[in-house]
Amino acid sequence: MSPSENIDDYAKGWAGLMKLVRNGDSWSGNEKNRFFLNGRQGAFHEISHLAGLDQSEDGRGLAIVDWDQDGRLDLWYRNRSAPRLRLMVNKKESHPSVALRLEGTNCNRDAIGAVVELLPSSQNRHWVQSVKAGDLFLSQSSKWLHFGLGNETQDFSAQVLWPGGKKEIFVGIKAGRFHLKQGSGIARQLNSRREIKLHHRELTRSPNQSNAHILLPARAPFPTLSYRDKAAKLLTTSQNQGLKLVLLWSGTCPSCENNLNQIASQMKAIRENKLTVLALSADGINGPKSDLSPAYELVEKTKISFPWGIIDQKSARKLHRFQENLFDRTPEPSVPLAILLDQNHRALAIYRGEFSILTILADLKTILSSNAIQLYHLAPPMKGTWFTNPLGQREVDRLFPVMR
Repeated sequence: MSPSENIDDYAKGWAGLMKLVRNGDSWSGNEKNRFFLNGRQGAFHEISHLAGLDQSEDGRGLAIVDWDQDGRLDLWYRNRSAPRLRLMVNKKESHPSVALRLEGTNCNRDAIGAVVELLPSSQNRHWVQSVKAGDLFLSQSSKWLHFGLGNETQDFSAQVLWPGGKKEIFVGIKAGRFHLKQGSGIARQLNSRREIKLHHRELTRSPNQSNAHILLPARAPFPTLSYRDKAAKLLTTSQNQGLKLVLLWSGTCPSCENNLNQIASQMKAIRENKLTVLALSADGINGPKSDLSPAYELVEKTKISFPWGIIDQKSARKLHRFQENLFDRTPEPSVPLAILLDQNHRALAIYRGEFSILTILADLKTILSSNAIQLYHLAPPMKGTWFTNPLGQREVDRLFPVMR
């Protein structure tokens, strides 16, 4: 067996495995996140629902950090299912706490392996924690050591056992945030809370519509869809070369009507960008039982001058499988849906829900003027840095089986 055949079999195996996962199967049994309260008598009590931590995701990693620096520990979830990343901000009533950040000078700078014993002046109890590099499954929590004090209000001292075996005492610690530098013997207090404000924006969506604006990190081969034009002639989406916007719509969808009207009003700008539009109605996917009158009525109402047609159920399934290959969680079939295609019938971007045609034209200019690396960085919906390189076009083509 040749190396290329090995790679192809490997890619097919992954494609099959990912399809199962996207359809709801789990890698290891849908490991739902749970939250337990220590009963302090050898028993733990599950209070996931009471704590607001009873989401049904297939959980993997978990990192603990005081994200908003208010003295309460927050949680970052890393899931195998969507949403892949979730921040759970702790809004419970706050009690005094001490947070310590260690800095090594004669050991590693992060003081990994140091053990801290926090001692109140009354010496009636104490707390012990260590600085770790990696904890829980594939996770790294904050290297700040957080001590919840309950109702304790007195001053504390901290005995640090540094990596290498040396002990050091830091005094004058109270509720708040402190920096402990090896060899200084001084607990330097930091601002109890930085000037950080987290703005949480609630995304509102109508019950029957999900909006998305997705620039793809690579050009994905798009399946050839069959459709019948207004004269009932059988055609395919790959017959005419050139840049193309394929729009899936329905005659009973208000957002579809808005999109069609918007396109009709911007035909001059569309033509100037050498883009053609193909509007495909999904009203015929039920075969002979389909009611096509809403589609024809909407075409007459919007007076569209660009090509349109009606796809069948087979082409609708192809479109759904195409998205299965793209996304970890396959979206439910819905309209409106628009796909921007290049001259080689490869997908450049996907738009779900009501869109702005001017935004699509701006995206087209940006995509066509970008190289593979630039396109790779345009794809994420937020700022960040990739730790991998983009796939070559040959590798991308292998991941998308030809659907004719």
